[in-house]
Amino acid sequence: MERNSTNGLIKELRGRSIFLIGMMGSGKSSTGPVLAEILKYKYVDLDELIEKLTKKTIDKIFIEEGEKYFRDLETQCLQEIIKFPSTVVSTGGGVVLKKENWGFLRQGIVVWLDINQQVVIERLDQTKSDSRPLLKGKNVKLMYQEILEIRKDIYAQADLRVEINNEGVKSIAEKIIRALKEKIKN
Repeated sequence: MERNSTNGLIKELRGRSIFLIGMMGSGKSSTGPVLAEILKYKYVDLDELIEKLTKKTIDKIFIEEGEKYFRDLETQCLQEIIKFPSTVVSTGGGVVLKKENWGFLRQGIVVWLDINQQVVIERLDQTKSDSRPLLKGKNVKLMYQEILEIRKDIYAQADLRVEINNEGVKSIAEKIIRALKEKIKN
């Protein structure tokens, strides 16, 4: 995508941050840095930030401290991140579960990466799903479907929904840019 074609969008965004939400494996962490580069924004991966701050993996936090502790850390980090404009933030899949987080997310533009279920299940089967605490030791397909069922109506509250199939991160970032341009135009 031509940088010149994004200059107008960057101006129209007026520093509003972009929050990528969606299920695990939807490509938030791989697309976020590409999108940030196109927009000339900073980039933060919420899970990576939490791991740096705690000096523990997400998996270890879940095991040692529990999911509630992790979700509270997510909220605290979001509260700090929103202070910085012009940032693309890749969130964890469950960040939407706390209503309080929506207050922070709404201070930017929330983009739901809605990935094709078959594509993501194949992805998760091929990667180490054991590194994903909610899937660890479980039937990936069944657990994924259960989690999606709980979250899909919540994800649908996003400002933008971008459907993802099996395209690369650059194509996904370009889809997001087109969706942002369309939203701002209306």
